[in-house]
Amino acid sequence: MATGGGGGGGVRLPRNSGPCGRFSERRTGRQSFGYPPHHTSVSTQLNGQKDVKNKRGNQITIESLPLEVLLQTFSYLDTCSLLCAGCVCKRFYRVSNDNLIWYGLYSNCFKFKGKLWKPKAVESVTESFSTISIQDKPAGHWKRAFIQKCIGVGRRGVEQLLKPINHFTGLPSKLKEAVSGLRPIVLQDRTGREHSLEQSKVFLSDTSATLYWYSALWPPLDSLKTLCLYGVTPLHLPNITSAMNRPSKLSLLFEYELTHLENSSTYMRCDKLVRLQCLHPSILLGLWQDGRELAFIVANLHFHQLIEKSTLGSTICQYSPPSHEPVLDDIDPEYGLHGYYLHITLHSGQSCYMSGSFRSLFCKKGKNNYLFQRIPSKKESQHSTISGKLCLPWNTEFLSGKHCCFMDVTVLDEAEKPFWCVSSPVAVYESSTSATRYDYLGKSQTIDYSDSEGRVHMNLMWLEEERQYYLVNLVLYLSTEKVNSWFATKY
Repeated sequence: MATGGGGGGGVRLPRNSGPCGRFSERRTGRQSFGYPPHHTSVSTQLNGQKDVKNKRGNQITIESLPLEVLLQTFSYLDTCSLLCAGCVCKRFYRVSNDNLIWYGLYSNCFKFKGKLWKPKAVESVTESFSTISIQDKPAGHWKRAFIQKCIGVGRRGVEQLLKPINHFTGLPSKLKEAVSGLRPIVLQDRTGREHSLEQSKVFLSDTSATLYWYSALWPPLDSLKTLCLYGVTPLHLPNITSAMNRPSKLSLLFEYELTHLENSSTYMRCDKLVRLQCLHPSILLGLWQDGRELAFIVANLHFHQLIEKSTLGSTICQYSPPSHEPVLDDIDPEYGLHGYYLHITLHSGQSCYMSGSFRSLFCKKGKNNYLFQRIPSKKESQHSTISGKLCLPWNTEFLSGKHCCFMDVTVLDEAEKPFWCVSSPVAVYESSTSATRYDYLGKSQTIDYSDSEGRVHMNLMWLEEERQYYLVNLVLYLSTEKVNSWFATKY
């Protein structure tokens, strides 16, 4: 849930709303803390209508407290409690947005922190506050400023995590520590009601994170409108070291429409109990065969720019990375065609079936606006083995999606910068070609993945005696349009 006036792209509050959650909303007012005077009795609401007297007599309740008493009480609350109190009722929300309270928190937390806040000259600050009082700012101004400052501190921490690079994958080396936080999904039905569920399991590999959501109480699939996946970043509040029950910022990662699921998703595989549907590129829905209701949800997220997407977006907008600026080269006639590095992984989230790297790849011009590179497969010694059958196990070992897995593709350019990165569910199909291989006596199967930027084609041979696959052919296709845009070429 996001606070109505928190700013900063949406802030989710701790679960515990404090001891004031049972009180209803009413307003009274008197002159205090910069508020204008209200010449009304305690039993009169702000709209001028007289309230009905308490049936219990003249008993004093939280609703009848004067405004200055509430302001004085709220001034003793810490940041987390103040944000929680603002979600109790409208009156508490207005009081919790008081500029004097938040200015006091802001100045106490950031004024003398050196790197966090460097104050302007004393003369300019004194002059500004002599002409414009704190309460002349819009309600909630200093609250938003406080939250934005906390978000800025967190972003500087993110920038430090992104600096060390793993030369094996071309991605930041400290990603596993950074992406282990919560990523809830929010299902919104057609009436606007939201159903939120935090991840049940998380599995981290070298290049991706696989997240599972299980529940026995999913809302009916026909009633759902959208599926949203968020990254959660706890606010770096001063003097609070624990991330438990800390206010958090939400950042939208993906949003999918569920109203026409058959058209917006791709059928993957099924067994006797579960049918798999893929929401391109990273979400896998498990639907019960009996009734076609939700059984589980799996997300496979590539590490490339996952930190930025999880921290720099908002509740309604995804993070938009800066556009790539190509480096021109007028000397090399084949600029942008060579020097590629490919790292590819097949896994189930829990276990890795195959992981391979290929360097110094050279692309040739192909059909359908693709440049392609065929990985050599003539020698049997170059054929990679894939241990076991490819499947996606979920809640129990008795339910497993056969002949499907997750594929992580990381392509780096000649400068070792991420060129094309994707993680997606893929299915294994029997090969449609009639080519016969005499070095292997087994079933020929294929794995294909494609999008607007590239395509991967894999040929596998299944040997029943050895109970494993052999990768006998691998072809990488890169979009000609993407290559021309990346290198400013005209192939």
